[in-house]
Formats: sequence, C-alpha cells, structure tokens
Amino acid sequence: MKRGWKILLNFMMILMLLFSLQAQSATAIPETNSLFYLGIENIKNHQYQQALSNFTQVIKLKGKLISAAYSNRCLINLQLGNNQAAKSDCTTALTLNSNNVETYLNEGLAEYRLGNYPEAINQYQEVIERNKYDYRAYYNQGLAYFALANYEKAVENYEQALLSSDSSSASVQALIYTDKGLTYFRLGNHQQAITDLNEAIRLSPDNEKAYYHRGCVYSKIGDYRAALTDLTQALQLNYQFSEAYLHRGWIHHQIGLEQVALEDFNLALQQFEQQGNTTAYQQTQALIEQLHQILAQSNRSLVS
Repeated sequence: MKRGWKILLNFMMILMLLFSLQAQSATAIPETNSLFYLGIENIKNHQYQQALSNFTQVIKLKGKLISAAYSNRCLINLQLGNNQAAKSDCTTALTLNSNNVETYLNEGLAEYRLGNYPEAINQYQEVIERNKYDYRAYYNQGLAYFALANYEKAVENYEQALLSSDSSSASVQALIYTDKGLTYFRLGNHQQAITDLNEAIRLSPDNEKAYYHRGCVYSKIGDYRAALTDLTQALQLNYQFSEAYLHRGWIHHQIGLEQVALEDFNLALQQFEQQGNTTAYQQTQALIEQLHQILAQSNRSLVS
C-alpha cells in the first residue's frame, strides 16, 4: 500500500516562524527585511522559485535574519522536492539557531524523504524534548518507525500524537487514526485496525484512504462483500485511486468475476500510466496478461 500521501507538515507553518521573528526584524537592515518579507509573501502565493531567490539574497546579505532565511529556504526546497538541499539548509539554520522547533521538523521531513529514517526520528525527538505536546513530531516519528517496520513503536507514537492533539482538527485526528489502523493491520491485529479505521471515517467521512485501508483489512479476513463496499466508496471519493482499482480487481478475480476484474485492472493501468508509476504499470500489465490467459483457457474448456 502506498504511503506517498502521508506527511503532516505543511507550508502554513511559515506563519509560525513569522511570529518568532518579530523582535529580530526591528534590528534587520531595511534591504534584508524587505527581501525576507517578500519571500514570505511569495510562499503564501505559491511562488516558490521567487521565494527561493528572495531568501538566497537574504543569506548573501547576512544579518539578523540569516538563520530564518536558511530555515525558510529549507521549507521551499521541501516543497520543490529538493530534499538534499533542504537538509543542508536546515542543518545550517540549526547551527545558527539550535532552538527553532520548526527547523527540526523540516529537517526531519527531509531526512524521511531521503530514506534516512533513524536520522528523521532523531530530529523529531529534538522537537519532543523541547515541546512534549507537539503532536506533529510524534506523528511524523511514527511514520519513520513504520518505514523501518518497527510497528509497535509506530503505534506508540500515533497514540501519543492523539493524546497531544486534543485541540487539533478532526481531519488531523482522522489522519492519525488512519495510519494507526494501517499499522495494526501490519501487526495482524485486524479487529483493532478496523476499530481505528472506523474512527477515522467517523471523524472524516470523506477520507478515501481510511475506506481503502479498511477494505484491505476486510479482504484479508475474507469478508469480500465489505471489502468491495469500502473500495468502491474510496473510488467514489477519488476516481484516480489506482491502488483501489487494483485491489478491487483482485477481489473480483478471487470470487470468479474475471471480466469485472479485468475492467478494474485496466482502470488501474490507466491511472498508473498517468502517474508515471512505471513499476506498478508493468506489474498490472502482467496481471492483465495472466487474466487474459485464464479467460482464454476457460473459453477453450467451454468449447471442448
């Protein structure tokens, strides 16, 4: 099951950085101050390349805002997918100011995306040591433990994230319950997985990921009717959900509806092609070829 959609950090956090810089900005030279806040405005307007240029200029001018400029440039590089550059900028920012919680979070995300999961865990731990109620750090740390297949530790982090997120939105809590349910699924605790995914759906009825994962759990325990209902609901919420087509096709194949399975596999194939997911495209194409062979053999049996 893909996890590419999962990460809690978002770029509105820049506004939190803005508050922490009010005292510094009064002593910054006018040109640096102007460039810095122009970068902030460009981030708000999703003009990331312009913002990148703004903060690079601030860094060249040095001054009081240089640490924040590195931190914000890290944020932009994350948005642009420049993860190695993001990591470098965050490391420099923390060298200049080791107390910026947001920078630890952002460097953790960069490490996570680079596949450096233990390093990501360490960055999130730095956040927790400074603020034991920051649910983002617990949640993101849980994702890193999940990636390391340390599912018990991931569950601990998700539970702590829920305890620390009482004032957060229902959609945030639904996200955490979704991942917690998926983790219990990996642990083989199917009933707890369903319980958590039920709660995710209650909190966020339009959560197609929760329907998808619950459908996978139902499929695993052999409740194909419930699985098909959930996978179809996930597709109604997101018709581009390639994995849901693929899994629904597999269930249709399992219950002997080969033609319907073929339709689902073809829909999955189309989505994987549009996404540029070459590996999944090739694997699905192989499934379709195998299914065609099954149908051909079945037709020959009927004729003979």
